[in-house]
Amino acid sequence: MLYLPKFLFPNKYYFMASFLLALFLDVIYPYHRGFLLKIHPVHTSFLMSQRLYKPYSSRVRGLLIWILVVLSHLLIYTLLLYLSLLVSPILWIIASAYIIKTSFSYKLLYDIVKKVGESIKENDLISARSNVSQIVRRNVENLDANHIASAAIESLSESFVDSVLSPIFWLLLLGPIGSLIQRIINTLDGSLGFKDKEHLNVGYASAMTDTIINYIPARLSIIIIAISSFFTRNNIRNLLKVWKNFRKKTESKNAGNPMSAMAGSLNISLEKIGEYKLGAGSLPSYNEVFKSLKIISLSYIILIVVTILTILYIY
Repeated sequence: MLYLPKFLFPNKYYFMASFLLALFLDVIYPYHRGFLLKIHPVHTSFLMSQRLYKPYSSRVRGLLIWILVVLSHLLIYTLLLYLSLLVSPILWIIASAYIIKTSFSYKLLYDIVKKVGESIKENDLISARSNVSQIVRRNVENLDANHIASAAIESLSESFVDSVLSPIFWLLLLGPIGSLIQRIINTLDGSLGFKDKEHLNVGYASAMTDTIINYIPARLSIIIIAISSFFTRNNIRNLLKVWKNFRKKTESKNAGNPMSAMAGSLNISLEKIGEYKLGAGSLPSYNEVFKSLKIISLSYIILIVVTILTILYIY
């Protein structure tokens, strides 16, 4: 990436090494605890935004919060990369891998959704609700097995974009800092980007920038999910039909794309009660939860292969 300064992209071999190390770290250490949790950029940006937030605040205050949180993290981690390269290429690789690792999360998402499917299979709805509550905002207290499964598949599909595809997309465009910025923006949306009266104005900048930064990745996810659906022998024709007819049914301009594609691929409906229903099939069971994991797992492998080839042969 000739347009980036050297401390953001020294060369493709250092970049590749840091990416592979980040993938390895995600496998062996998906759950952040203790000190590493306290300094995690998702944790620090969330806390920072909450401390600066005041209910019913203006769009101006929301924009200032956004600028302060993003720029402060950008400064800290850019300086980390700059200084680490001055000391040693190996130190840069480690620092870059840490930033990339904190910017995306696949293993944790996979493990939680798998636990949801297993709990539903065992008819343990208390555990299923507890697990799915970790990855959705909605009230899950009274959800039945089918709606728990739906919530898990919805979150898996949407989070594949927000927490995996989009960070790697911006990594390839802007280096480690690109993936970090995407993660901070996505965190701010999760912290402030609600539609209730308390957050409507103050969260506007956070919600809008999250929509913008994930716009292209959300649409690229359709291609990857379709390819994965082909190899897992799911229904590509129905995927395209449901995606075309239901992608705009969600309030989010992005989330409806991967969710409707997944619903079509599995020949099911995904429903958030009182808000949307995607697809024309029946609600999912634990079987569809496991099938969705196969699709997303293959999508993840495809994404990694494409990323490696891009680094090796385009950069």
